[in-house]
Amino acid sequence: MDINNEVIKILQNNNIKPILSGDPRFLATIRIYEDENIEKVLNELKTLFGNFKNYSINSSHIDPCCSPSFEEIRFKITL
Repeated sequence: MDINNEVIKILQNNNIKPILSGDPRFLATIRIYEDENIEKVLNELKTLFGNFKNYSINSSHIDPCCSPSFEEIRFKITL
């Protein structure tokens, strides 16, 4: 299973343009600028990551002074 492609599918299914950073096999960050889909995306990611030995996922709302606010989702997967 290609984790990166699976994460991109979840984002695209929720009409979110994928902006990923990091190596998703270990640690990655996703920025979501569309607030209305955050909970659904988090639930779908948790379902996907539940297939792996161990994972952690958390999110924070970021409100920078000079750019649009966004939700940042960070995850780590143990393969």
